[in-house]
Amino acid sequence: MIKNSSYRTQINEWFEKNSQSLIADLGKLIAVNSVKTQAQDGAPYGVASREVMNIAASMLEEKGFSVTEFEDMIITADLGSSPMVLGVLAHLDIVEAGEGWETNPFEMTIKDGKIYGRGAIDNKGPAVALMYALYCVRDICKTLKSGVRLILGTGEETGCDDIKKYLEKNEIPPNIFSPDAYFPVVNTEKGRFALSFGASWEKSTTLPRVVSVVGGSVANIVPNKAIVIVEGFDKGFVQKFISDSDICAKTGTTVVVEGDAQKLSITIEGKATHASTPEIGVNAQTALIEMLAAMPFSKSAGFEYLCKLNRLFAHKDYHGCAMGIKMSDEISGDLTVNFGVLQFTENGFTGGFDSRTPLCADKLNIEEIVTKALEKEGIGISESSISHCHHTDSGTEFVQTLLRVFEDYTGRSSECLTMGGQTYVHDIPGGVAFGSAMFGENYNIHGVNEWIGVDELINSAKMYTQVILDMCAES
Repeated sequence: MIKNSSYRTQINEWFEKNSQSLIADLGKLIAVNSVKTQAQDGAPYGVASREVMNIAASMLEEKGFSVTEFEDMIITADLGSSPMVLGVLAHLDIVEAGEGWETNPFEMTIKDGKIYGRGAIDNKGPAVALMYALYCVRDICKTLKSGVRLILGTGEETGCDDIKKYLEKNEIPPNIFSPDAYFPVVNTEKGRFALSFGASWEKSTTLPRVVSVVGGSVANIVPNKAIVIVEGFDKGFVQKFISDSDICAKTGTTVVVEGDAQKLSITIEGKATHASTPEIGVNAQTALIEMLAAMPFSKSAGFEYLCKLNRLFAHKDYHGCAMGIKMSDEISGDLTVNFGVLQFTENGFTGGFDSRTPLCADKLNIEEIVTKALEKEGIGISESSISHCHHTDSGTEFVQTLLRVFEDYTGRSSECLTMGGQTYVHDIPGGVAFGSAMFGENYNIHGVNEWIGVDELINSAKMYTQVILDMCAES
């Protein structure tokens, strides 16, 4: 049973009156394309990120909260008195919308009980839910024994530099969660190994040849489109090859061929998803490379490198089997790999992949093995980064509070989960993720038509309200 269950009726009544206002505020945030852009004075992540932060600050101030700003990256607002025992942490930046939306990604659309728009669930919707949880607690509970701090950042999708700098200069409450993952509670976030690599060669004009390939642009998204320009093949030949090889059925993609033998454009479309769950997406980039490696191009250094990439990053090799890094453990599960970046020209290529790693992974059994596998194929490494798995004990009083609240407000059983994605709490001792997605449901996070259910969003806000009360109010 949750501690302060007597507030349940008041919470429900408050959100009946204020849910439409919550949704309207979410619409204001979705309207801002807050993808990181070039830094400017007072806007380290670009003017749009600055704008969305200003809008959120104005919302809080209009509700009577005092907002503190940190280095043009983060805003905070406190409720209750010291000590601050609870922190709630979300982000207002987003990834690129991509192509293929059925609605305008920057105009909130509500259809069949779902809110559509970039950031609806990652992470603007949950951020607004936290804001309204603070409003509700203030209105229904006049005295708190301790305080809660709301922290809203703008650099989560591009490496979390904002929260890292914040932690260097500010104390963080001892209990903290981010609504940037799944319910019930994510207490284990896999590590991440990211690598940029490439090679160069002398241009070959012998036909037929690959002129260029454009795949994904960021390593943490499964590419949903890849385009190759080729010369020396008849369009009918290519279409017959695609049909005879059954490449679409084998890879789960669609293929469009345009142009003529002078210059053919072949576009493969798959399905974007977050790099931490490559198995639920369709990697158009690896599918395209598989098709090209099977076609009768003239021998050249460039074509040989495409064949090498096909061997190293085989389509549907989600676990790094080809590179020899397949591993798993009981707590954090399987290692995953996403080959997400490729730019291939007549003279060379650059690429990048993203691997989500379990607790058992280390520099020796990941980085060194991958480095050797790439170097064996004549591929050089330009940049490498590795972060380790984050794990919080499921038996802490804080985690048990979150699990109890989830059970009470959903009627579902609860348990702690592991995920491949990383949130703001990844390097914060004791930090966990709490919502806002229901585990097993596909919200198209980082893909087209991202959504969150209206009722889900409101119930999340209610749960966040209850957690604040259980942690900060008198029992």
